[in-house]
Amino acid sequence: MERAIVLFSGGLDSTACLYWAKKNYDEVIMLTINYGSNEEKATNKVAEFFSKELNIPLKIIKLDFLEEFSKLRGTTLVRGETPKVTAKDLESMEVAQKTAKSVWVPARNVVLISVAASLLDALGGGDIIVGFNAEEGATFPDNTPEFVEKMNEMLKYGTLSEVKVVAPLINLDKKGIAKLLKELNAKYEYSNSCYMPKGFTEDGKPIHCGECESCVRRHRGLIAGIGEDKTVYVVKPKL
Repeated sequence: MERAIVLFSGGLDSTACLYWAKKNYDEVIMLTINYGSNEEKATNKVAEFFSKELNIPLKIIKLDFLEEFSKLRGTTLVRGETPKVTAKDLESMEVAQKTAKSVWVPARNVVLISVAASLLDALGGGDIIVGFNAEEGATFPDNTPEFVEKMNEMLKYGTLSEVKVVAPLINLDKKGIAKLLKELNAKYEYSNSCYMPKGFTEDGKPIHCGECESCVRRHRGLIAGIGEDKTVYVVKPKL
C-alpha cells in the first residue's frame, strides 16, 4: 500500500498537493502543524474543511517550542504585522528577499519534515508530500530541489522505515499551480494563503487581506493561470 502524509498549511500549494495525493496514493493523512502563527486558526479551519471534503484523516500538532523560537527571532508571522506589498514590488528580488526574511520561521521545513518523518517511521514508511515550488524557491532556500535532495539523504540515515520527501510542484510557479488546481477540480476558494486573515464568510471561505505578499502571489497566479480568482479579499490585490 502506498502511503503519504501531506504537510498541509492551508494555502494553494498544500491544497494542490492534497488533491494530487488523494489521486496518487492508497492512503493519505493530512498533517497540520501549529506554531502560534497569525493564521493558525484559519489554517486549522481550512484543514478541517478539506479533511471532510476529501474524506482524509487530519492530525493537528502544536509545537510550542517553534512558537517560542519564532518569537525569539522576531518573525512577523507570529508577532506584529507582515509587510504589505504590490505585484510591482515583487518584481524586485531585493523586496522579495526582504519580505521572505521577515516571515522566516527558524528551520521550519526542517522541523515539519522531521515531525512527518517520525510519524511515517512509526507507521512503516511512506512519502512526505510538500508544496515546495519554483516561485517560492527563488526566495526561500528550504523550498528548492537541493533542499529536498539533502533532506532525503538525511532520512536514509534518520529513519528505519523507507521515508522520503516528494515535491510534486517543485518545477511550477503559482500560475502552473493554479492550472493544476483547476485540473484537479479543487475548491481553492476554501483555502487560505493570507498571513493576516480577516475571518470567514458565512459559507466558510477565508477572508484574505489582499495586501500581504502571499495574497498578491495567490491572486497573480490564479489570474495568470486560469483567468479567475474566487478568493474573498478585503482589498483586491493590484496586478
